[in-house]
Amino acid sequence: MQIKRKTASVLTAVAAVAALGTPTAGAAVTDNMYPTANFSRNCYDGSLSNGTFCQTDNATLTVYRQSSLTSGEKNAISSALTSYYGPTDLAVSIKSSGVYTGSSETDIIYQAGALPKTTIGVAWCDDAVTSRKCDQHYVRFNDNTSSIGPINKADTCHETGHAVGLTHGPQASPKLGLYDDRLGCMSYNDVYGLGSTNVQNINATY
Repeated sequence: MQIKRKTASVLTAVAAVAALGTPTAGAAVTDNMYPTANFSRNCYDGSLSNGTFCQTDNATLTVYRQSSLTSGEKNAISSALTSYYGPTDLAVSIKSSGVYTGSSETDIIYQAGALPKTTIGVAWCDDAVTSRKCDQHYVRFNDNTSSIGPINKADTCHETGHAVGLTHGPQASPKLGLYDDRLGCMSYNDVYGLGSTNVQNINATY
């Protein structure tokens, strides 16, 4: 989940992750791939009001953008997936329709809908298949853009991160702050790009 952005540090945040999806030399600053030492409950089937995220079920990441999204939001999703997740070990594919049942469900279903006023987006597992893997995640973005501004690539990067298992800083091991930009777009700042720690943790998992 991501709440309303702190826009004052956007320029600093952008500069801090100028490498975008490209990993740099050195170890990841923390383990923020679920499960961590600070976030280790079992994966389960959830809902918008009572759910959480897990790892996706494999490195092939299929996504669908529902009609509730505007064309601008769909473009932001496509651009973020291509720019940020495309260079990782995940094989991202945007589909023209969604599969909601069976053994080949679409991995991430993006939609727009009602959320609390200052919440930008929420991700949750809809179909847990093991104690840590989920066959299908939903990502809902707030359709009340008058209070949060338009959905952008940073928002997509953040919620997609949850849908592949990336956590916030306080759930990482060792813990980091919610606004620590070393976590790239998983920071609560409006950061554009995964950053090297997220990329390394994704690639070590998938």
